[in-house]
Amino acid sequence: MQMSKRGSVLLVFVLMWNLSSAQKVQLDSIRWITKSLGYLYFSQGHINYNFDGIDGSKSKYAIVKDTLIMSDIYTSSADKFSKKHRDDFKFLIRNITPSRLYLKAIDPNAIKLAGNITYEFTNFKNSYDKDIKFSKLSFLSSTCYGDCPQLGIEILANGDYKLKAGEHVGNYSGTYTGKLSAAQLDTLNYLLKHSELKKMADWEQTGTVADAPNYYFAIEYTNTKKKLSITTNKPPMNVTDLISFMIRSYKSVTLRKVQEKAN
Repeated sequence: MQMSKRGSVLLVFVLMWNLSSAQKVQLDSIRWITKSLGYLYFSQGHINYNFDGIDGSKSKYAIVKDTLIMSDIYTSSADKFSKKHRDDFKFLIRNITPSRLYLKAIDPNAIKLAGNITYEFTNFKNSYDKDIKFSKLSFLSSTCYGDCPQLGIEILANGDYKLKAGEHVGNYSGTYTGKLSAAQLDTLNYLLKHSELKKMADWEQTGTVADAPNYYFAIEYTNTKKKLSITTNKPPMNVTDLISFMIRSYKSVTLRKVQEKAN
């Protein structure tokens, strides 16, 4: 009987310790991802989500004990835009650790948005595939109605870099060659291994975004004849760091302009 009591006390202690540890995890400080490339991340007071292809963002959120509340704040022509309205979407945080999150919709608005299933997210920081090794990477970005740079970039595994720049690139218009530094090449290789590229082979964009640049990737690997091609103007979270690196790269590489041959 005494052993049984000790066992019960120990079990209660372990459960309370796990709960206390989970509560210390700051949900909105982590970027979360699912096996199917759904995601949940927080930025500048907004929450961005993708539940099985249903993606979007909410302007407000709150974490109240074990509940994540996403909110839409809006006005309506029904009352001549005189009042602010609020729709809440409530999700139960069934469990959370630094590496894993289980989330389930628990009110009609949230269920309509995400369905009636429990989503398993993992910490995107831990995504890494050491087998991803590239021989050649080609990247294109288009203009938009704003000042999105028009870029054509080609990078080889040894860091050789070629740029063909069009509109909205400042003084960089034209064709250039250069080479990534060792640190830049290490960063690129890390981002490729971190970007869940194998799952992108079957990925398809849902919907489209007005006034957004188009991005195109062609990645040739060293250990397979397969080539990954991606075209999107609505990239999923797992490749946004890679895209940001590519868009900024021409400003940090030492470049030599290629003189155009006269006709």
